[in-house]
Amino acid sequence: MIKICERFISDEVSKEELIHFATSVMFDDEDKYECEDEVVEEILSQWDNKLSQSKINKTSILFLKNALENLN
Repeated sequence: MIKICERFISDEVSKEELIHFATSVMFDDEDKYECEDEVVEEILSQWDNKLSQSKINKTSILFLKNALENLN
């Protein structure tokens, strides 16, 4: 998740790609993406939520990346 944040901050991944990734993971019928981390699930659900997508920007993703790094 930290790497995804880094890629967004460095303009390697667009906001739309970030949202598409979150949606793909949240609604994966084949369980290709097994997620057991509640924090990661919460982040993905926020990115997938139409109401919170407007808050996706470099500042918020940098804040999120820093928070994730402090969890480790």
